Amino acid sequence: MTPKRSVSTEDVAALRELLRATDAQLVTPEEEEAYTQSIRRWSRAAEKPAGACLIPRSAEAVSIALKYASQQGLDIAVKGGGHSTAGASSTDGGLLIDLNTHMRTTSVDTDKKTIRIGGGATWGDVDSALAPHGLAAVGGTVADTGVGGLTFGGGFGWLTVKYGLVVDNLLECTIVLADGRIVKASSTENEDLFWGLRGAGQNFGVGIDFVFQAYEQGKMWAGFMIFPPVPDIITKVVEASNKIFLPGVDGKSKATGRASSGLGFVRPPEAGFQTMFFAAVVFDGSEEEGRELFKEIVDLEPVASTMAMVSYENANKLLAPPIGARVSLKGSSFELPIRPDFILSILESYAKFTDKVSDAKGSQIMWELLDPTQIIQVSNSATAFANRGRHFNIAIAPLWWDQANDAVCRQWSRDVAKLLKTELERGSAETAQSEDGWVGKRGEHGASMVYGNYDQYEERSKDVFGGNYERLQELKAKYDPDNMFNKLFAITPKAGT
Repeated sequence: MTPKRSVSTEDVAALRELLRATDAQLVTPEEEEAYTQSIRRWSRAAEKPAGACLIPRSAEAVSIALKYASQQGLDIAVKGGGHSTAGASSTDGGLLIDLNTHMRTTSVDTDKKTIRIGGGATWGDVDSALAPHGLAAVGGTVADTGVGGLTFGGGFGWLTVKYGLVVDNLLECTIVLADGRIVKASSTENEDLFWGLRGAGQNFGVGIDFVFQAYEQGKMWAGFMIFPPVPDIITKVVEASNKIFLPGVDGKSKATGRASSGLGFVRPPEAGFQTMFFAAVVFDGSEEEGRELFKEIVDLEPVASTMAMVSYENANKLLAPPIGARVSLKGSSFELPIRPDFILSILESYAKFTDKVSDAKGSQIMWELLDPTQIIQVSNSATAFANRGRHFNIAIAPLWWDQANDAVCRQWSRDVAKLLKTELERGSAETAQSEDGWVGKRGEHGASMVYGNYDQYEERSKDVFGGNYERLQELKAKYDPDNMFNKLFAITPKAGT
């Protein structure tokens, strides 16, 4: 395919003329304040100098710009929340479509318990809109993550244990295609596209708005428990977590439908930036019930604890890394039981790295324990999301400030990812039920075991989408044959369709 090109001064003039009848802005580097805001990202390491930034207020303006970009072969990127550390929402010299500035409206239907969300909104916007009505939607575990990007990649959240993935709760999406058409996709309209959007949506267009199912939601027992990095304590926390999250003979765990957790390392300023081990807990129930479920961990008497009854809105702010640092968010997978000895070996790597690179003391690793029972009620072929199984995600997040440390920080996360992959391969390759009911293996009918919303090193699009890849190629040929949308796990359009 023909490589996409950068924006020229002639393109800027032509686009401004085409957009004259709209209230959209088209800004260039000369308009420093607006331009800088548009290319700003959660991770400074993901920022790129766009040739021009479209700041639309309507789907029509996006349509005009995409039609022109398609005809002229311009490189494009879409900024929703701007949270991608892979640079997927940035373009070097191309046309950036910035939805985040103006297109982040929310509208709640209390009768249907649904919410319509603009394509530039964050999950914090969603939480704030629903909370006054006693409602919540399945969203990300970090409030400033964009709705569109997380949704298109599948989406895990604290309510996943009750209601499944974000895509399992998506009812409708309005999207602008590469040729400028504005279409709706749902279970009754453009059903093939709706299938593809739920797990691979970044390959098909610009998500203008999304409609999600919401649910009645009360307070939750949530927070952090911080422990010293003592092997005996870490071992006990890990073993207690295994007991809580390992499924029984009925396929359910003690956490099913009500509890999520995260285990990892952090160097909090409150502890003088000393390495500490943490257990993050979100329990959808009373404090009494939560303390009983996590009793073995609570009884270890953490040196610090923020555990309290909080609103879902505040629970979704537990994981709030600073905005403006340089971050590289990489992912891997793991199966239960977690081996305490392995966690301790990663602790050693983490401590050595953050001692050596003092600028990176804000780095974290977290084993994400989001009970998958509800997720696997849906098959891996029911949506484009092909990563449903009895396994979990790990987030490797080096965080630093000095650009001079880019290479060493990224190399550390690459090294850790290799260790995690080796550990995964020690266990069973059998990961998920197929449509035939048997337990499938990675790369066949089971889970891909690659989460596309976390950056990967060796894995490619075929690894992310697994057995759904060929069907996605057919959809790509239908909706984006010239591969305009190619920034994250791009799908090659099927030839001759």
